[in-house]
Amino acid sequence: MVSKKTHLHKAKSILAINGGKKLVTIKKPHFVWPPKATKEEKYHLAKQRDDDISIKGRSGPIKELEDEFLKYLDGKRKFAITYNSGTSALLAAYFAIGIEEGDEIIAPALTYHAAISSVYFLKANPILVDIDPKTFCIDSKKIEQAVTKRTKAITVVHQWGHPADMDAILKIARRHNLKIIEDCSHAHGSKYKGKKVGLFGDIAVFSLQANKILFAGEGGILVVNSSELHDRATLLGHYRDRSNEEIKDKFLQQFWVTGYGLKLRMSPYNAVTALHALKKLDQRIKERKKCLLYLSNKLSKFLELTPPYIAPYANMGAWYGYRVLYDPKKFHNIPIDKYVSALAAEGVEVKLSDTPSFSTLPLFSIKEDRMYKNRKDKKTYSVGQFPAAEYIGLNAFKFPTFTDWFESKEIIDQYFKTFKKIHENYNELLEK
Repeated sequence: MVSKKTHLHKAKSILAINGGKKLVTIKKPHFVWPPKATKEEKYHLAKQRDDDISIKGRSGPIKELEDEFLKYLDGKRKFAITYNSGTSALLAAYFAIGIEEGDEIIAPALTYHAAISSVYFLKANPILVDIDPKTFCIDSKKIEQAVTKRTKAITVVHQWGHPADMDAILKIARRHNLKIIEDCSHAHGSKYKGKKVGLFGDIAVFSLQANKILFAGEGGILVVNSSELHDRATLLGHYRDRSNEEIKDKFLQQFWVTGYGLKLRMSPYNAVTALHALKKLDQRIKERKKCLLYLSNKLSKFLELTPPYIAPYANMGAWYGYRVLYDPKKFHNIPIDKYVSALAAEGVEVKLSDTPSFSTLPLFSIKEDRMYKNRKDKKTYSVGQFPAAEYIGLNAFKFPTFTDWFESKEIIDQYFKTFKKIHENYNELLEK
């Protein structure tokens, strides 16, 4: 198979997977995340230990983080609430918009499961829709056919950092009076038509887990404009001080001592870490974009590879888990696992994608999951229902989300030479 531009000359070297010398000489790891703490951050963490290790309402680094994050969203959200994880924040979001037993929430068939799996705790049903094979986000053209009388919301995930088609999704939501939850966990700083994600839906959630570009270690943050949604989300995981001080609804305020029974608050230590990461977020986005666009340009020279697509309306902020699609039909039918193994043998940091279609996961495919009794109304899915999601789940692999431009450029250049080497010596990977 030839490249998109030129016929690559045949290589003389033997692939490392067959005993040849590996091509990547730079010592691993090629990417370390999260970055090491600065002296300033370590001082702040130590000081917090002596000042206050408890959580008293919306105060200290918790308040500071929430306020600074609202500023980062250009002051276009009124409330921010931190949680101990993005998953907890999503549960609070579903609870806040009033999801109840038997309700349906439309969601993409491929993303990280936490975007939708928490609705099962509310005894509701995710109604899965296939994804756009180019953007990897929910296919807006297929949403409306999934709407029923039980549909209450649409969950929009800006998958791997790429914004979803928000104009089309908003029109559908308005037409059917549906709430929109934006899961921006992969997409801090990403923009749709110049507007930051997290500013479109009724409520939005950002994960601050350690692998995210904005990291707390573990953590999540929910943002919203509605006072009613704010009060309900707060009550789900923040009892006593914060609920007493912030909840304005007279009925809900009476529950301030107990909340609704859960403690899902962020630790002040996580807030300190996130604050320092937030200060460097824009610069890290700039560097990561430079690295990954350079990598995409290199990979685009090979017909068998499709680097991440960026729609004309999209401006990538945080990339998360840079995915490349591999087409074995365009590379002598060499299976993806063999292809990735050959890359790894050459010294490339590469893994098969770990994000399968939900139709392959037991939580979404087994009716009697033993989570609750008598779940006769649970909607289940099977392989074959979501062609795009299933194809991408099986035919994608991922690289590190390189962020240090000068160091990463050298690594990417060696990776390119490795792809070329494997491309030219494909015969060594053919079945004999």
